[in-house]
Amino acid sequence: MSQRLLLEERLSLYDDLSGIVGAMRSFALAELRKVGKREQAQQSVVNELENVLGVISEGFSSYKTVPLDHHEGDIGLLLGSVRGFCGSFNEDVVRFWKAQMCSTDPVILVGERLHNLIPDLDNLIFIEGAEGCLDAVSVIDKIIQVIQGVGFNDNLGLVVCFRDNGEVKNQRLWPLADNLLNPKIPTPMTYTTTDEVIITVAEHYLFHKLLIALLQSIREENHMRLIQMETALRHLDEGREELLLKRNRLRQEDIVEEIELMSNWR
Repeated sequence: MSQRLLLEERLSLYDDLSGIVGAMRSFALAELRKVGKREQAQQSVVNELENVLGVISEGFSSYKTVPLDHHEGDIGLLLGSVRGFCGSFNEDVVRFWKAQMCSTDPVILVGERLHNLIPDLDNLIFIEGAEGCLDAVSVIDKIIQVIQGVGFNDNLGLVVCFRDNGEVKNQRLWPLADNLLNPKIPTPMTYTTTDEVIITVAEHYLFHKLLIALLQSIREENHMRLIQMETALRHLDEGREELLLKRNRLRQEDIVEEIELMSNWR
């Protein structure tokens, strides 16, 4: 096969790859826009629940079944990705957890890409992750079921580890932060018992805090994927330009050779 034909095949392959990478870039960009809107709405819900916690916080002192003042350990919750092509997204989460959060307490790994990065230890629990913001709620439902099953109400706290705004961080979701509670405010009268109100608000707060953490993680994942795809497209364009230059040089050489042959025939 001539060198020109090889170049034509490689150029065709570059075009195919550019189309695939471009589609992945568009998908990441669309997901970023969706999760951005969802994240703003979710933050408003969390803010309202925090206001409610401040109003009913006086009743927490008599609520014995939820560990607020002390806990005997933490459940570690690591948020990873389902899909790849997002750089060191998952590796950074694991590295941060190993450096700052590694313990003998239960560890929940969310996202299939995380499952292969940590050795199969006795205290690991695996959960399928969210491919996008549309299935985030169903993933949080699974997380809630798991943390309830591993003794969350038996004096265990909850710490979530995830990527957000270019860095990995951990966030304690339970016990509640002191600044959320204001015992100076009298608990209002309610139609149901104070305990029922407290547990309902606490469960809603935990659910929505987990959801906003997962949405932040999904946003960061797609942001890193977008950067990866744009870098890949740039390299593909550069490689394609080099191949086009080589093809043009070969064409020029062929034309010169044909002119020389025609001259010799005369």
